[in-house]
Amino acid sequence: MITALLPIFFAVLLLGLPIFAALAFSVMLAIQFFGSTDPIIVPMRMFSGMNNFSLMAIPFFILAAELMRIGGLSDRLIDLAKALVGWVPGGLAAATVLSCLFFGSISGSSPATVVAIGSIMFPALVAAGYDKRFAIGVIATAGTLGPIVPPSIALIIYGSVTGTSVGRLFAAGLLPALLIASILIAYCIVYASFKGYGRSAFPSLREIGSAFKAAAWGLGLPVILLGGIYSGVFTPTESAAVACMYGLFVGMVVYRKINLKNLLSTLNSAGLMSATLLLITAGASAFSWLLAITGAPTQLAGEVLSWTEDPIQVMALFNVVMIVAGFFLDSASAIIVLAPLLQPIAAQVGVDPTHFGVITLINFSVGMITPPVGLNLFVAMAISKMTLPEVFKACLPLIGLMLLSLVIITYVPWFSTVLPDLIYR
Repeated sequence: MITALLPIFFAVLLLGLPIFAALAFSVMLAIQFFGSTDPIIVPMRMFSGMNNFSLMAIPFFILAAELMRIGGLSDRLIDLAKALVGWVPGGLAAATVLSCLFFGSISGSSPATVVAIGSIMFPALVAAGYDKRFAIGVIATAGTLGPIVPPSIALIIYGSVTGTSVGRLFAAGLLPALLIASILIAYCIVYASFKGYGRSAFPSLREIGSAFKAAAWGLGLPVILLGGIYSGVFTPTESAAVACMYGLFVGMVVYRKINLKNLLSTLNSAGLMSATLLLITAGASAFSWLLAITGAPTQLAGEVLSWTEDPIQVMALFNVVMIVAGFFLDSASAIIVLAPLLQPIAAQVGVDPTHFGVITLINFSVGMITPPVGLNLFVAMAISKMTLPEVFKACLPLIGLMLLSLVIITYVPWFSTVLPDLIYR
């Protein structure tokens, strides 16, 4: 049945069905023609996959990100980033990366980060004389920081399907996100120095202080969320509801950018995004359930460990598998399908589950900027009015930097484990 499942899935996917339908329909066909179970169990497993307390955080984080986006936070975060790094060569591009890091710590979503920052920074970069391909490549790639820096929707999904502590995962994502952002900023500086792009004047302490003050309400959100989680005041799921109330208060009372009309529009768009993601989660849950009951994880573990038990080689193999999977699956589906399969094998060769979660997330973040289903590419196309091949070519050098970051984080576990071990010791 498993031998038939994957070909059926890719065949159905090529017919143009939505990803959640392709996942669920391929499971039903595999059971109908190659199994002995009634296919009616598939919708039951789909509901069971969504009936998870941790997943309740996803709609709340999506809504919080939308509230902060329309509430005027993006402009203030960008101004802060400009004040901090705008004076270096290629300062506007470096500020774009830093803005994505800041906004990612609020949204937890890659496409939302690209929309919020890219819609402002792409016209600004082009107007400042930057090549538009370089500009859109930086924006699309820096947007992948959204799911890596905590709090992260993708890490919540990984924690729910592998049983890993979401709090530990949030702590594990911080240093890898800073490493990737630093590498991207270094690339912007080198590229701008080579091209001779200008830079802003070095800001005064008063200007930096003013930028911090303007962005303080936005920067306070991740501090409140992570502080509340690690102090035990609330769970990661409860923190998502706190984020919504905080975002609503800031947008309506502090910045006064949210009114009844755009609030209703935001609730509608956040609801649609949440429904889409949870439907994908449902389909992928049925898919991973079928893999589990057929013993595929055990068989795969036996096959992999019969080739090698060297963790370096095992992780290299898994990175290749996940990068290829990221070409065809969105990150939520890929995590739900592959994480329960690969994480137990990684654990057998001594890889910490929290570390493996960060590795998994970075792999599928690369998939966000690779065709045919890289969501960041499509968002970047809408922002820049460029074609898919043009946007992908613009991202290629930065994809190389993402892969370099992946190798470093894979084989230097310290980046992923030092903070969780320090907080939860």
